[in-house]
Amino acid sequence: MKIARSIVAALLVAFVVSWSGPLAAQNIKGREMLGIRVGGVATSGSFNAEFGGGSEIELHFIHGLAKWLGVDVSLSSHNFGPSKNEDKNLAFFDRTNVNVQMFSISAGMILLGTVHGRYTPTFEVGPGLYSVNAILPRGFYEAQKTDNHLGMYGGIGVLIRVADTVSLNANVKYHAVFVGTEPEDTVHYYTGESTARFFQIAVGIMIASR
Repeated sequence: MKIARSIVAALLVAFVVSWSGPLAAQNIKGREMLGIRVGGVATSGSFNAEFGGGSEIELHFIHGLAKWLGVDVSLSSHNFGPSKNEDKNLAFFDRTNVNVQMFSISAGMILLGTVHGRYTPTFEVGPGLYSVNAILPRGFYEAQKTDNHLGMYGGIGVLIRVADTVSLNANVKYHAVFVGTEPEDTVHYYTGESTARFFQIAVGIMIASR
């Protein structure tokens, strides 16, 4: 993915620049921060057995309420790839090739604390709306089945300030999505469970307002 390679290259450059001089930790009070992260998703249990892991891209925005507290809004694409169960694909969709992707929008509180110098650990938690998309390739076209569900997430991370308005960001989130209990709910049909759980592991860059 060209976007992912470009972000990783920019991260490497920023990582080198981050040791060019002393900086204090990032202070978000009264500031806005916009960032992008790329990485992967890791699943477990029956969710992993049916779909496995995949890739991740996320846009997120922080509004600072205090030096140590802010509101974090994220728009994410969690890509789990093709179903591993052709029998269930045929029974549910009448085709063998089914890809599963989730889009999520979440809004939570983020806490920040300074450990040393430019390093700022973060902790965040909040609710989210998750759109489960079963993508059904049909030649040059794609059909989709979409289920919308609520969920919760919690995450930890670190901001590494490399300039007055620029920080590197590494983050791990745990998502619990309430995927329903009805036979027509896609993930529930495949896994037999009412909750889908996965980890999101990503790195990126954040730009802060002055």
